[in-house]
Amino acid sequence: MRCYAVALAGIMMGSLAIFVRNIHTDPLTLTFFRFSFGAIFLLPFVRDLKIDDPKLILCVAMMNLATVSCYIASIQTLEVATSALLLYMAPVYVNVYVWLKEGSLDGKSLLALLLAITGLLLMLTPYGRLSIGIIFGLLSGVFYAILFIVTKKARESMPSINLTFLSLAISSVILSPILLKSYEIVFDNLFWIIGLGLIPTSLAFTLFNYGIKHCKIEKAPILALIEPVSASIFGYIFFGEILTPKQILGATLILSAILLTHD
Repeated sequence: MRCYAVALAGIMMGSLAIFVRNIHTDPLTLTFFRFSFGAIFLLPFVRDLKIDDPKLILCVAMMNLATVSCYIASIQTLEVATSALLLYMAPVYVNVYVWLKEGSLDGKSLLALLLAITGLLLMLTPYGRLSIGIIFGLLSGVFYAILFIVTKKARESMPSINLTFLSLAISSVILSPILLKSYEIVFDNLFWIIGLGLIPTSLAFTLFNYGIKHCKIEKAPILALIEPVSASIFGYIFFGEILTPKQILGATLILSAILLTHD
């Protein structure tokens, strides 16, 4: 059941657009706010912080930064559900990696993958043309797949909270020059920025890193597919974005894939 911490993290991450669309600034500034406030929330809980593999931790931080900034850029230009679904092409890339590395997938994982891909295709049917938002969404999926792989490796030797904190803190340092031109935004949007740092960031990332340790590498991304489903629901509730019948069928197939990953 601990593997389902990944699914709970996905629900929290699905709420990201609520905060992003209420803070009117560019994607990198939003990423800085998300990571820096997330790191602040986690700092009191960090214990025995040590880094055995600095290059690996830096890689986790960089992939996290790339994933989130591209995803936020996509959210700002596309419907919430579409952006989330492009992000969650990641299972396709991860399973291709597993296939290339190991030569095969077990039957349940393969069936779950096929259901997930079919569901994603159905949910993407209304959007046929290429745009900047779709490009950013596709890039977020590629970076997210790499993030799954490097996080799985990093979790072998580091507690979830420590890994999450380091990832957020390192990314915040990289983006820190942004603070010089955006400090006024903090005071105007403090409520939303605090929520951004807490709900879809510090809590969600900690649960994600905790759960991923207990999942097979090819199953964790499929479990986390609950994020685009929850994002679709949040998009409907808060922004009036309505799914078509095909998209609803796609969401159902994705949930079926999640159930198939039960250990």
